[in-house]
Amino acid sequence: MKKTFLILLILLSFISKSQSLDTIQQFNYKKHFELIVKESKKRGSNYLYETQLQKYNNNESQTNLEVLALLIGFTESKNYDPYADIFLDKTIYDLNEEKKFDEAIAQGKAILAQKPFIIPILREMAYAYSQKGENEKAEQYMIRTGKIYNAMFYSSKSTGININEAMFALGPKDGQYFIKYFIEAPLGDMGSGSDENGYFIDILSTTFKNKEAIFNFNIDHAMKKMREKMKKK
Repeated sequence: MKKTFLILLILLSFISKSQSLDTIQQFNYKKHFELIVKESKKRGSNYLYETQLQKYNNNESQTNLEVLALLIGFTESKNYDPYADIFLDKTIYDLNEEKKFDEAIAQGKAILAQKPFIIPILREMAYAYSQKGENEKAEQYMIRTGKIYNAMFYSSKSTGININEAMFALGPKDGQYFIKYFIEAPLGDMGSGSDENGYFIDILSTTFKNKEAIFNFNIDHAMKKMREKMKKK
């Protein structure tokens, strides 16, 4: 009986470790997305959404996996509305154009308090602070955008070139921002398709280092959110 109990404990320990995020060598959407969602809600976990959000907002050091888990955790938030969020930066952009930097910062902070990962708003915040001469604060917002880009890059074994190993993107325009601002390449044709698992993929072309390239971004979670929202109407 004792031997059986010991074997059971060892087996349970092995299963627990095998499901731990710390054992992930390479993120795979099919294998790990739901696992990360569950872990982001687990009290006491290093990957608890609130824990990683605090680190992100305080500009503390985070691994790419921690940031990826943070982004995936946000897909469960009531504030996650990826297609509606596309237009949220326009007002802040206009305020910056009018040199109303304090107003832009105030509105940006209010939005980011609910939706912390909207890349163009993070960029507009950085711009507003830089125009006020507050370069340290500007840099903090650019660091946050950098964390998002690096987590996206980390999420694909093939850097998004293979449609079946697409990069994770939180929103439907994040792939465009990745190409324009992270790798600093022109945006070419835009399309969509499905990978071998039926996940919705954003397919974007560019010219990178004088060569044509196609990058794939998995936004299946964003599409599911949009469908859920449409069903409720």
